[in-house]
Amino acid sequence: MRDVRGLAAAHGVRVELVPLGDWGSVRLIAEYDPDGPTIRVDAATLRDDEGAIERAIAHELYHHLEATGAVVRIAARGAREAAADAFADALIGTPA
Repeated sequence: MRDVRGLAAAHGVRVELVPLGDWGSVRLIAEYDPDGPTIRVDAATLRDDEGAIERAIAHELYHHLEATGAVVRIAARGAREAAADAFADALIGTPA
């Protein structure tokens, strides 16, 4: 498993573990904010003993790489989210 927090720091991205609350009808577990830039993860929602927090950080780091042009931004939201999941899998391994 890669050190995703260190990788985020190397890209100048701050990681915060904070309560995020709800976003419409869904529970928000992580978000990327280009102002900062900051990745926020709702640690209360995730069980880190399964690496879920690191996975969320890796997923959101992909969105940072999109925002900076390091990877090409995919137009379709579903495909973009799938690419972020695949990036997280490549960094830390597939979920158990």
